[in-house]
Amino acid sequence: MTELDKKLAKAATGCGAEAVRQAFVAGSHGSIGHGARTPVILYVDCNFVSGIDRKRMDGLRRYAAARKWRVETLEHKDCSPAALREALAKYRPIGCAAECCYPDTLLRPALFRGVPVVYFDPPDRPAWRGVRAVSCDEVAVAKMAFEELSSTSPPAYAVVSHWKTDRWVRERIDAFRDCCRNAGADCTVSYFPFKCDAEFEDCVGRMVPWVSALPRRCAVFAVNDQCAIAVAKAMADAGRSFPRTMTLVGADGVWQPPWFEELAETISSVRLDFELAGFRAAQLLAERAKRGMTTAAVAANDDVASRQMTNDIIPSLRGFAAPVISATGGPSLPAKPASSLSGGKMAVNAAIFPPLMVDRRKSTRGYGRREPRILEAMEMIRREACEGLTVAKLAQRFRGTRRLFEIRFREAAGHTALDEIINVRLDKAMELLAHTDMPVTAIPHFCGFNTRLDFWKVFRRRTGMSPLQFRNDRK
Repeated sequence: MTELDKKLAKAATGCGAEAVRQAFVAGSHGSIGHGARTPVILYVDCNFVSGIDRKRMDGLRRYAAARKWRVETLEHKDCSPAALREALAKYRPIGCAAECCYPDTLLRPALFRGVPVVYFDPPDRPAWRGVRAVSCDEVAVAKMAFEELSSTSPPAYAVVSHWKTDRWVRERIDAFRDCCRNAGADCTVSYFPFKCDAEFEDCVGRMVPWVSALPRRCAVFAVNDQCAIAVAKAMADAGRSFPRTMTLVGADGVWQPPWFEELAETISSVRLDFELAGFRAAQLLAERAKRGMTTAAVAANDDVASRQMTNDIIPSLRGFAAPVISATGGPSLPAKPASSLSGGKMAVNAAIFPPLMVDRRKSTRGYGRREPRILEAMEMIRREACEGLTVAKLAQRFRGTRRLFEIRFREAAGHTALDEIINVRLDKAMELLAHTDMPVTAIPHFCGFNTRLDFWKVFRRRTGMSPLQFRNDRK
């Protein structure tokens, strides 16, 4: 056994946090000797049926690949305290990233026995107080959803959720209601719980009378895409259509079950960057390992672990936790006092990210006017926005004045033609920044912006950060 193997084995048994730190540092600087074990990050309780978990896995792997580490998994179907102990002994990880969305396999921090662990959106419970975490700026999610829905000046608003007790749900609902209150608008909140896919149709059936009673052109915020799909199915069963009689926005941007794929593709959604969440979790593990722990802290941790090993699995949570974790793309914000984690205290070393943007689809595009020439214009924008297409050039391809074209476009799409062009260009710019090494200075021209300054201003206004910051957060 090599010296590094001994350090990692010692760390995996909960008595050598300093060894974890040294292993991280060795891996970061490429100083692992010949024959040494490659540093491992263990992804715990992941379920790759979920697009969210797949995205986070991509982020973990991207960070690991840049440092010649590797990522191993303990999948949800195999997850248990005994399986975790076996995985820690087998892989001797230098850190773990853990899901928190499945009540039956929710693992306490003490079970990791001294190995650094980062949780994705940990529960608001005492056992998780002060843990390292990657979470979403839920207030920003709600505000973005409200801005999208308010663009059509609806007479009333509604929020709908399958869950009540989850922290991320409470924060999204409270923030959305605050937005409505500040705008002087009414907002109702409704809950339609269900615990598994087998109960989905029953849940939709209970939603139908609620949907039928909503005011015409009511704007509905579903707390995530899973809930939004249920609302859309209930609307179809009730004979209501969007956006003519209702508008609808979900959140997450990745949940598209194959049995409702067509329906999911019509729903506008606040997009969250789950790949960045995985990347930032790995980054937190690296930063934690470099700082190390004091001997007293290690001893205290081991004492807590020994006292809690008799209660390996946390009792079933009240209600049902959604199979969705809220961790999004955007700038890394400093920790701030909030009610978002454990008694109003923000987790130590928490990475908090705002949403990226709204993926606009049929459910918020104007009042449902199906003008062929507007649909054609939108297709042209998708093809040519990055080739210097302007609103003036676009309007010239259709009969009538530019003013008439812009009015018709806004009525049909719910936003201006310029907004649509900018959204397509920003989408391309984000893809190039995150997944290529193209110089930042070359991206504006490649994406159709007139000047670098125009690109910088628009990018910062839409994302809250500069293009370089956006890239650095993902490298």
